[in-house]
Amino acid sequence: MAFQHRWIKNVLEGLDTEVDEKTRIKILENCGRKCAPQSLIKKAQTLKKQSETTEEFLKKLSKAWKHLKIEDGHVYVEYEKCYCPLVRAYKGELSKSFCNCSRGWIRQVLESALGKPVDVEIERTVKQGASSCKFHVHI
Repeated sequence: MAFQHRWIKNVLEGLDTEVDEKTRIKILENCGRKCAPQSLIKKAQTLKKQSETTEEFLKKLSKAWKHLKIEDGHVYVEYEKCYCPLVRAYKGELSKSFCNCSRGWIRQVLESALGKPVDVEIERTVKQGASSCKFHVHI
């Protein structure tokens, strides 16, 4: 196992054992915020400027970003698999709390466009044993 591989794994294990849950979530969400692609953020910001309402914006964004779903007035981000390159590289060795990184990723994209905080709730993830990932977005 390469040095960097062990180091990242140990940091995440340390977060799980040494840091309270609220702080751990915040740290991992901040990592996800830095990972969110600028191209998607800019696309979302453009669509927001072209929309008169939040609902209109979300409909437009769901057409541009296939993982954003609107169901019965609720907003979800769903992935049929885990797209995180670190999760794939570590082949199950990373803590389940690592999925909070994806929460931050989603929050960054949506908050950058909306200009206000959103909350993202993890409903299920591949990393946590589900067949797909589903995040409930509260705007």
